[in-house]
Amino acid sequence: MTKYSAQEIFSIVSKNKLTDEQEAAISSASTTAPSLVIAGAGSGKTELMSVRTLYLVANELAKPSEILGLTFTRKAASELASRVQSGLVKLRESSYWPKDLGDDFDPPKITTYNSFGNEIFRSLSLQVGFEADAVLLTEAGAISLAREVAANAKISEFSELLNWDKTLDYLTEKVLSAAGALTDNQQSADEAIDYLQDFAQQIAALPQSDKGGDGIYAYHQTLLDTMHSSTLVFELAGQYQRQKKLRGLVDFSDQVALALRALEKQNLELPHKFVLLDEYQDTSGIQTMLLSRLFAGKPVMAVGDPNQAIYGWRGASSANLSGFAGDFGAAEQFSLSTSWRSGQAIVNAANLVSEPLQDDSFVSPVSLTAGLDRDGSVSAIICQDVVTESAKVALWLSERMSDETSAAVLFRSKQAMRLFADALEDKGLEVEITGLSGLLEQPEVLDLVAGLRVVADPEAGAELMRILSGPKFRIAPRDIAQLHKFARKLTRMRKEVTAEIPLTLVEALDEIRKPSSRQFAEISEAGLERMIHASELFHLMRTQLSLGVSEFSWAVARELELDIELYAHTRTKSPLANLEGFISRISDYEVSALRPSVSGLLSWLDYAVNSERFEMPKTGAKAGVVQLMSVHAAKGLEWDFVAVAGLVQGSFPVDSRDSKGWLAIGKLPHEIRQDSDWIPQLSWRQATTQKRLKAATEDFAGENRSKHDIEERRLAYVAITRAGRDLLLSASYYKSGILNSRPLAPYLEELISAGLAQLLEPIPEPAVANPLANQAQSEIWPFDPLGNGRASQLSAAEAVINATPTRVSESLQLAAIIEQAELIRNPKQVELPLRLSASKIVQLLNEPDAFWAQTARPVPVSFSEAAARGTQFHERLEEAFDLEADLDISDWQEQDQKLGQAYLDSRFNNLVPLYIEQALEFELGGTVVVCKLDAVYQTADGFEVVDWKSGSSPKSKAEVTDKAVQLALYRIGLSRWLGVGVERVKASFFFAGDAKEISPEVPSEAELIEKLRAFRKAPLRF
Repeated sequence: MTKYSAQEIFSIVSKNKLTDEQEAAISSASTTAPSLVIAGAGSGKTELMSVRTLYLVANELAKPSEILGLTFTRKAASELASRVQSGLVKLRESSYWPKDLGDDFDPPKITTYNSFGNEIFRSLSLQVGFEADAVLLTEAGAISLAREVAANAKISEFSELLNWDKTLDYLTEKVLSAAGALTDNQQSADEAIDYLQDFAQQIAALPQSDKGGDGIYAYHQTLLDTMHSSTLVFELAGQYQRQKKLRGLVDFSDQVALALRALEKQNLELPHKFVLLDEYQDTSGIQTMLLSRLFAGKPVMAVGDPNQAIYGWRGASSANLSGFAGDFGAAEQFSLSTSWRSGQAIVNAANLVSEPLQDDSFVSPVSLTAGLDRDGSVSAIICQDVVTESAKVALWLSERMSDETSAAVLFRSKQAMRLFADALEDKGLEVEITGLSGLLEQPEVLDLVAGLRVVADPEAGAELMRILSGPKFRIAPRDIAQLHKFARKLTRMRKEVTAEIPLTLVEALDEIRKPSSRQFAEISEAGLERMIHASELFHLMRTQLSLGVSEFSWAVARELELDIELYAHTRTKSPLANLEGFISRISDYEVSALRPSVSGLLSWLDYAVNSERFEMPKTGAKAGVVQLMSVHAAKGLEWDFVAVAGLVQGSFPVDSRDSKGWLAIGKLPHEIRQDSDWIPQLSWRQATTQKRLKAATEDFAGENRSKHDIEERRLAYVAITRAGRDLLLSASYYKSGILNSRPLAPYLEELISAGLAQLLEPIPEPAVANPLANQAQSEIWPFDPLGNGRASQLSAAEAVINATPTRVSESLQLAAIIEQAELIRNPKQVELPLRLSASKIVQLLNEPDAFWAQTARPVPVSFSEAAARGTQFHERLEEAFDLEADLDISDWQEQDQKLGQAYLDSRFNNLVPLYIEQALEFELGGTVVVCKLDAVYQTADGFEVVDWKSGSSPKSKAEVTDKAVQLALYRIGLSRWLGVGVERVKASFFFAGDAKEISPEVPSEAELIEKLRAFRKAPLRF
């Protein structure tokens, strides 16, 4: 019998009351055996785990340090750790705190599944032949290595290469996927190959039918060919694994697999009495095996939702919840069915959509109830075509959005994102496209990628045509055709070039730079001049490849004047948002790659664009912004208003691409997978003829399609439960390029039939013909840089030409001088921007004249070696934090090593940050403050923000006081973001230049608000 109830403990952190379900899961769950909590969407999983932790500590069942919490992302781990730490501090200040603990305590260990696996591996690495400091192979590094293995494979060693007729990128993708499947399922490449060869051997001997027949049907031969291709993939996957071992490289899955192998040789005692497992439905088979090996039979509480098991593509197994009792021991089951996110209308819709999911799991999902008395609605609209659909969705959101509300449009696939973004922007809404594949559909991003390919790949002819015909060069089609003829002419003329390997379009452009070569080009005078410019520009870019990949990408964007075009033709408040978002992803690649390069980046992009794992958003919901993203990326997020678009067959749900199961190239046979009991199996051993085997494969494909349909329904459930207030479900019969109308998604039809989705307009009958078929777009080529504004701008130019000339107009230099003088005498009014970075606010408060001058006439910041060194120092620290590795300064330059050594000698080297490079936005005194926190650490009584400085510490007290404004803003931002009092947030500078740490006294929030409001009320400047 415990001393304190769950409700008593909860009263310390909240004025609300626990539901009966919450109280049962917290207080009735066993303290000696496993338990399983099935928690519906929005039901408060994080709150459950944090209060369970407080309950265990208050009742002296465990010390804080004896509790382990695992989740998937660093963000989720940080949020859980923050809530637990905050609750423990409040518990310590109450009468429920155990007397034996004292005021000082070690916090619970709350981390990610990957980090935990990393820790176990490194403690046991010597048992399996690895050093503890083995290099962690990141995703970018894995892609690079797999591509290297595939590219270097020799026919003498891999005979099936003779029959391989697909691309190197496709082979690389299959090798990586196969290697991951082998690791996750504890199988060797040889075991997979033996199975495939045995299968191929046996089916090759089958007669055609019961009547006999020695021939081989075409479909049967195709199956045999696929098995040979799969054998090649697994042979290369084995080679890839051997190369990792040879080079001392391990990825996260390897760490878990090797730790599991080490535990077979040596037991490991861990100090954790209680274990909390978050999002358990998303764990992979091998993660489950490791956790089971360590904690089976112990009080493990796993929290998950079978309805949200949508990450099968990253190795997650939907069987984990069903098999929990078998893995950990007999477990009592609890439920959380109250949604604290959505109103009853949305909850009802989610329940109806999830009804068919009840039969797909041995663990029954919960039926949600609304915990909030919140008005809300579920609406639906069905249109003839996707263009009309995008306009209707944009109208619906424009009628609801304000600066205080958030919204999202969710898609199953990326194809229509740009169309919807344009429609939203036409309504004056601020739009953000999230996810790599969505960004790669944006014109400015496509232009940048094209430029990078032209720099790095001489075969990038199509990309070069895009650049030459674009707004920068505006070269006509005829001249581009002549460039192609020029390439063929040089191919014939030069001995070192053959018809088998001709001069490419990119190489021909490079030749244009040379006067001796260009005489053979029959290109117009204007076209030749522009091509020479383009040739010299790309030549110059290639000389800058020593720059960092992110820095080089920005340089290419500027040289192609993408930023100028965006500012000239944008309809949004943030013209560079997509470009900045994409280069942020490039930074992710640069940090994680073993040897980052432009060519490596392009290979990474080719792989990443088809992988859902790269769709994850960098930030959550944003007030005043409509975010466009995939449903996979939206899991765990919520918005006030959500539109789920494209609810038609082929769009959402998408058609199954995996109906062949393991009969597709590079797939691990289902029979040798860890979750073989839970997935469809092919009854091939019973087939006595080719025809019977074909019938068995068709049955197998049908089972796989049914499984796919269930997974698509789970995605629909996740999409619906992202909405807090209003939900819109939209569909359209036609998109461009199709002849027949598309049927509505089954979930949409079910909701309309049940009256749970209110139609905004009557459902139209599908048009006989595609309404978009006769709306073929016409474009001017080359691109017109004036766009739709050409008429008005030409009119203005004509007015200037026809104006009465003055003497000043005869001298441009004199005109510029007079204009400057006029500005000085009669300066233009400048408003204080609504959004300001923390550094700009520091300048506004300490150097207002300089701030206003820069705001009125922005001047690019000149290059500073010290600033570049500081940026590099920040990036290297971030890389070490991201990889959860020690800072390695062995290959740094001497001057940089001093900075690194200063960090290594500091107290921060022994701490693990909760957040790194955390972007925050918050309102203060009428100003939206934008800041990025270098590092946030958890302390015994709160949190500490640290700002890294590569320079030396200030020499005067006044300088410290000026800089303290920045820390004050960071404290306020973090306290609001975490929902804790600002007094619990400490802020410090660490100056690596002289290894000094300074924690100055900072101005109060009220003081800063007063100053900022004063500037807002002041007369306009200049």
